Amino acid sequence: MNLTDVTAAARLIRYALATKERPSGDGQYRVLLDRYRTNTEFAEIVGRVADGLGLDVRMPTQLGLLIAGHADGPFAVTLDNSGLPLRTQHKLQDRRCFGLLLVALVAYAYPNGEALVDTTNPTVRAIELERFLTRHITTAIEAADESDDEIDQQLGAAARTWLDLPEVLPSERGGLRRDCRRDYVQKTLDYLVVQGRARREMALDDEHGSVYALNDRFRVGISEVTESVVFEVLARASRDVDDEVES
Repeated sequence: MNLTDVTAAARLIRYALATKERPSGDGQYRVLLDRYRTNTEFAEIVGRVADGLGLDVRMPTQLGLLIAGHADGPFAVTLDNSGLPLRTQHKLQDRRCFGLLLVALVAYAYPNGEALVDTTNPTVRAIELERFLTRHITTAIEAADESDDEIDQQLGAAARTWLDLPEVLPSERGGLRRDCRRDYVQKTLDYLVVQGRARREMALDDEHGSVYALNDRFRVGISEVTESVVFEVLARASRDVDDEVES
């Protein structure tokens, strides 16, 4: 190991932290990513530099090197610093609804353990996600009430907030006003696109709405969510729907 290797490792991590960077063509990101894949010594250096910064190296993909911040590190992602459109005067409601929607989206798109290691990119429409969550929200509240886990209790409170919201609030200028379920769902999906964790699939759009495809950057960073009781309730509901379709 020499200082040149350390510099190259740090540069690869810098590319990985920039969600809009892609290892395309013969650019430097591609060269460094290929080196990470094929050179175990360099991969170890990358891992050590990342660990020193409070980062976990998850895996190399077509989107680039996927990394995640330690929960107690400077790169930890929370609802407050994630880039979600949280309003100062309605911060608690926004945090609850966006957090609940992200858990519901994981359960809807990845209802079982096998899906989390599947490299296919599941698709979702805003209306489908909204209806899925609303249909099973009462069961999720009951599960949260029976749990002693703090996260589940927070999700239960978020579910109650969700039930108090109207489905839609049309704006005078067209579109949607804030403080309705449909707007929260749409903003969540748009946020994932901006963060490079989903993409629009316009070729699949139809009368049921716009289609979004979740990618590896979203899939790899969601393992912690699956430990929630509320997630399991929603995931079970999603699995039941899949079984009905197959039968």
